[in-house]
Amino acid sequence: MYDTMKVMKTTVSIGRLQLNNRVVMPAMGVNLSALDGGVSDDIIAFYEARARGGVGLIISEVTRITDGAGASEPCQLAARSLKDVPDLQRLTDAIHKYDTKFFIQLQHPGMMASPSVTGVQSVAPSVFADGPATESRELTTDECDGLVKAFVLGAQVAQMAGADGVEHHGAHGYLINEFLSPAMNRRNDKYGGSFEGRMRFAVEILKGIRNTCGAHFPVSVRINAEEMFPGGITIDEAKKIAMELERFGADAINVSCLSIGCIEPGTYAQGWKKHMAAAVKEVVKIPVIAVCNIKEPETGERLLNEGVCDLIGVGRGHLADPEWCAKAFGGRGDKIRTCIGCLACFDEICKLHRVKCAVNPITGREREYAHPKKDGNGRTVVVIGGGPAGIEAALELKERDFSPVIFEEEIRLGGALNVADKGYGKILITKYTDSLIAQVEHAGIEVSYGDKATVEKVRALNACGVFVACGAAPFKPPIHGIDSDNVCTAEDVLMGKIKPAGAVAVIGSGMTGLETAEVLAGVGCDLTLVEMLDSVGPGMYPSLVGDVMSRIDPHNPRVLTGHRLEQIAPNKIMLTRLSDGEKVEIPADWVVLAMGVKPRGDVAEEFRKAFGNVHVIGDAAKSGRILEATQDAHAKAFVFKP
Repeated sequence: MYDTMKVMKTTVSIGRLQLNNRVVMPAMGVNLSALDGGVSDDIIAFYEARARGGVGLIISEVTRITDGAGASEPCQLAARSLKDVPDLQRLTDAIHKYDTKFFIQLQHPGMMASPSVTGVQSVAPSVFADGPATESRELTTDECDGLVKAFVLGAQVAQMAGADGVEHHGAHGYLINEFLSPAMNRRNDKYGGSFEGRMRFAVEILKGIRNTCGAHFPVSVRINAEEMFPGGITIDEAKKIAMELERFGADAINVSCLSIGCIEPGTYAQGWKKHMAAAVKEVVKIPVIAVCNIKEPETGERLLNEGVCDLIGVGRGHLADPEWCAKAFGGRGDKIRTCIGCLACFDEICKLHRVKCAVNPITGREREYAHPKKDGNGRTVVVIGGGPAGIEAALELKERDFSPVIFEEEIRLGGALNVADKGYGKILITKYTDSLIAQVEHAGIEVSYGDKATVEKVRALNACGVFVACGAAPFKPPIHGIDSDNVCTAEDVLMGKIKPAGAVAVIGSGMTGLETAEVLAGVGCDLTLVEMLDSVGPGMYPSLVGDVMSRIDPHNPRVLTGHRLEQIAPNKIMLTRLSDGEKVEIPADWVVLAMGVKPRGDVAEEFRKAFGNVHVIGDAAKSGRILEATQDAHAKAFVFKP
């Protein structure tokens, strides 16, 4: 391990701008700005927390250069006119209180704009039938000229607001990318056709900035190194694009891609796409920023040592822990709240919510949670259960100067996390659990391991409050055969307690069901996946479903959506097809239940009856994801009154 982070801590320059270290927080939409564009106190608090944490460069979220078809989100930064300067200056000044530099990322969504958000038809260089928005209108040449000027004005606004530079978002299917891509640009005017034509839009923006903002105002350009579309940008094409951008004045290239790899789930290896940045770095002299699914400092240090890039992009890692850099540089890497790649952050943004993070409930609420009351005076609070909700509550209570005592029935903290990390590629869950344990130990929180809480034990501690975080139990429907010897839970399988063989039916296709199905398919079971709703992975972020199904599908499972389990009999199950009521029989030597969980209400009720100040949190109150558990726990602990 690179304990000292020697390379990561060194200075580096983008143009004439010197950064104090080589860690970049790349652009991520957070939906915290003022409605219809503008800076809010919430987004200032969000970015200031990351600047305080020691990151070398922050690149803002996508910042609109026009309204209407140029908007990506309802609550998004804006650099549309000189009227936006004062607002952006507030944000810039907040970041500049620390040793962090700030770029504003200028963006137009092109065909990726949602008419349901903007209220108008989206626009694009060409009507691209294979893209996500097939109803876009093709821009005229004059409109293209006007958008070039809008990008240049956006850079001028950023410079006047005190930003240290700008980045043009030329990746992820947005407008500049649509011009650059041979798959998406089918124009035959000056902005299309040849390679030079496809480059023209981006090049004219660079020229305009140099004429308006001067030769030394730093400009980074984010590009795709690979695209999912046939005929799209390849690594060889990306190298040509990077060289051309450098020739016309770009000061840095930020390398990404347009595929599942730009929003990869936690099963992807850290640094897996380093080849993309390395290929671009071979052909340019300006700094290369690499977003390589970096969760841990050791990965970033290794990539820098290998010469893959000049700066590392740590995005979701900074959502999970704004002190990522401070902890890495201070030898406290084990206490970093590790991003688990659950994609809850993306899921929330897609729902037009403000950004949230499963492992950091303060993310997006920095202003709201800025000043917890320090009124605990050392009084004892009992926390029943050491899963993510219990730990989160205990940490916040400790912050408020209470003395939390955690009762944990098992010999390791983590609760359901110690089941969730048994699926394929779930090492990040284990690392997250380890970091929670390290935080508990560092905070000096008392934990009673292997100890079931009782009313008598809690009463003996004379606690001023009780937090019940005992989790939930697997749901078992009251149907014939549910208690048969060939029926088990997904937890039994994931923990290795039971090893089904032969024909196996997994009932339920949530994340636990899919991970269990993956394990069973991998050991040669004849798999049937039953889901009552109309699609596999209901409510899950699509990339997560696609990722796990990519490993299940090669085993040719029988997938029955829209079917309800009615009865379990020896060697078979009976289902009802909900579309027409037809009865269906499926062979099954084993039945694995993954139908969700229900709160352990009996445990909560026992303590409610015994004590007056009881708070039920996490799955013990309402089953859900890690996100809901930690958000609920932190909120209840933040407002707790003895």
